[in-house]
Amino acid sequence: MKIIHFVLGKANPNRMNGVNKVVNNLATTQTDLGQNVAVWGITRTPDDVSEIPDRNYETSLFQSINKFFISPKIEVAIKETISKEHLVFHIHGGFIPEFFHLHKLLLKYDIPYIVTPHGCYNEKAMENKYKFKNVYFKLFEKNLLLNAKALHCIGKSEMVSSNNLVPEVNKILIPNGQNISELKFNYRNLAEETLGIPIFGFCGRMDRKMKGLDLLLEGFRIYRKEMNKPGKLWMIGGGQEIEELKEFTVQNGIDKDVKFFGPTFGDEKLNLIANMDAFYHPSRYEGMPTAILEAAALEVPCVVSDATNMAEYIDKHNAGYVLEPNTAKENAWSMVQVLVAKKENRLKEMGTNAKRMVEVEFDWSKIAQEMIEVYVS
Repeated sequence: MKIIHFVLGKANPNRMNGVNKVVNNLATTQTDLGQNVAVWGITRTPDDVSEIPDRNYETSLFQSINKFFISPKIEVAIKETISKEHLVFHIHGGFIPEFFHLHKLLLKYDIPYIVTPHGCYNEKAMENKYKFKNVYFKLFEKNLLLNAKALHCIGKSEMVSSNNLVPEVNKILIPNGQNISELKFNYRNLAEETLGIPIFGFCGRMDRKMKGLDLLLEGFRIYRKEMNKPGKLWMIGGGQEIEELKEFTVQNGIDKDVKFFGPTFGDEKLNLIANMDAFYHPSRYEGMPTAILEAAALEVPCVVSDATNMAEYIDKHNAGYVLEPNTAKENAWSMVQVLVAKKENRLKEMGTNAKRMVEVEFDWSKIAQEMIEVYVS
């Protein structure tokens, strides 16, 4: 059996894109488990492989044409590969027209496939551009799912919403994973520990609505200005809304306490996260953010909304705090809790719990094997 992961992009783990990281880790681990694995990607620059790090699996890149067609080379590759071995496709993403065209090819050649939407079908995600998504789903997406071997959900919220959208489709619930061994870096102390100032942080796309960054910044404003508590807020990542977020900090007089690092990767990114006292992810809708798993594996307590699909794990392992409800005031109050825990030296225990949580719940070897069993069932 040959497993082909199909994705928009190059599965480059060094991009600010959680799907890329998940696909790379899943393909890498399944290869380590002895499986024949490949990643096929659609990209505007298929000839540029300079940004792809060394990997233990085959990568094939195809030219992105437009939303109405996919490269004819994909069908050629399918015919060449299927003549040699049994195939199963794993499609990553949702509401991507190219995937609808791919699924028609898979039906033509009687190739089974599963779909991982990576949070696209969450109720709140569906509300964004609702009219378009509702029409598109009925015309295209639903048919893709009805013909799938399984719909893979990575969180309970997606499982619930998917049951409402396509109750007749077979669904499985398997979370994302995290390899602790890949988080090696040279630690440098950047924190202001001597002053007892807590450092709160976020890493991801600068998206006010989806990521709840308006709630985080307003919460920090309340914490600093109304509660008069000490603290710094580090924002790692890029995006179209970063300038608006910066402007908010200036207008509200917290710009000296909020630092935007922009897109940051590798050793620098990991070192910044490791210096945080608490990692924040107040999303309104998500799949399962890989940044939370990275922070937890780095022994940083995490403060999350229920929408991240991580709240149950954080509660179970006492690995941080859950924002209930996810409001600006609740974000501010959680910062007070982090401040008190820092003064009482309880953050280290939470950080240890966070790392143990990743080891127990999110081991990639276990998750990759569970996915293999889905392919062959």
